[in-house]
Amino acid sequence: MASQTAFTPSKPMSRATALALLLISVVLGLSSLWYGGLAAIADASSLAARWWVSEWRVGRGPSQDPKNWNKARTALQFAIKITPDDPQLYDDLGYLYAERGVLIGAPEDGEPLKAYQTEMFDEAIANYRTATSLRPTFPYSWVYLALSKSLRGQDDDEMWAAFDKAVKFGKNEAGVQQPLARIAFPRWQALSSERKLAITSMVENAHAKAQLQDMAQQSGIEFAATAASAPKPP
Repeated sequence: MASQTAFTPSKPMSRATALALLLISVVLGLSSLWYGGLAAIADASSLAARWWVSEWRVGRGPSQDPKNWNKARTALQFAIKITPDDPQLYDDLGYLYAERGVLIGAPEDGEPLKAYQTEMFDEAIANYRTATSLRPTFPYSWVYLALSKSLRGQDDDEMWAAFDKAVKFGKNEAGVQQPLARIAFPRWQALSSERKLAITSMVENAHAKAQLQDMAQQSGIEFAATAASAPKPP
């Protein structure tokens, strides 16, 4: 007897099997619609907040007063409850908390504002930590996790691990270079030779090289001119 091939008609499907397959298809279809609907609700509810954050990141947009800040935070938190696996929502929420902490300034230890600032940085760290776990090769989450920890005064293994990840995945990104410099330059003497070499190379090839060099000079760091960047003799 010839063996059955892919072109040989198979036995008719039983009624029970057909009903089971139909039920599975309906459940999968409803599931897709459910999750698609949730994503649409999360996008719509956080649209204004995400736009505000994108504008605030570059120094534009509406006033970053407590009222607008609370509106943005509430919208992002609501969206996260609906779509808890969206890393950008955690990134944006981390920015809100970190920027709030920075805007407080430099309160003295023991002042109520100091405790509030610490809370803001801790919330930023928690949100950036989640963002990096959901999007582990995205350098912006790593660099702002490291920067938030540095602002919190936590120069620990986690901060340096995040710093190294940001260097690995984003040292050529203009938006990553400046926060890396903000972490590295004040700690230059404590940096390992490998990190110094990585940051020196980053500055030499930076999009905003002059700005980074000015930041370095403010920390007492002078980068030697390379043959490519040194002035040519007359």
